[in-house]
Amino acid sequence: MKTLFFFLLSSALAFSAKKEAPKFLTIEPARSISVKLGASVVTTVTVNIDPIFHIQANPASQPNLIPTTISFPEKSGVVLENVTYPEGTTFRLENSDKDLMVYGGEAKFKVKFQAKNAKPGRVDMVGTFKFQPCNSTICFFPTRYELKIPVQVEK
Repeated sequence: MKTLFFFLLSSALAFSAKKEAPKFLTIEPARSISVKLGASVVTTVTVNIDPIFHIQANPASQPNLIPTTISFPEKSGVVLENVTYPEGTTFRLENSDKDLMVYGGEAKFKVKFQAKNAKPGRVDMVGTFKFQPCNSTICFFPTRYELKIPVQVEK
């Protein structure tokens, strides 16, 4: 029973959003973006991945792998309209006979927000960048990183 509790606790901690990215991955700080009330705006989230690692693409190439995702809950009338994920590149783990679709090096994600029912002013959108990192031999547990994008809603 203690083992099950420890496993559940460690799993919950592994899936909580971290405020700092792991050492092998950097996310460029988001610049403030402006959008007119009722309109949409697109910004880019740029992720740089150490050459020794890669993260799973979206969609993931196998059902047991976790695709990279970006999500933002609605806040103060600003909603995430959609995310455009870049195309992955082919990668094969050592001792594997299947190709994976992954992101490595620099990956750019287009994030589109809409000021649906927002009031003019600043809205700090706080979301999640979820990914499964791997090296050439093994894939690790999925992790989450907190994203912040300031949105200035204009009349």
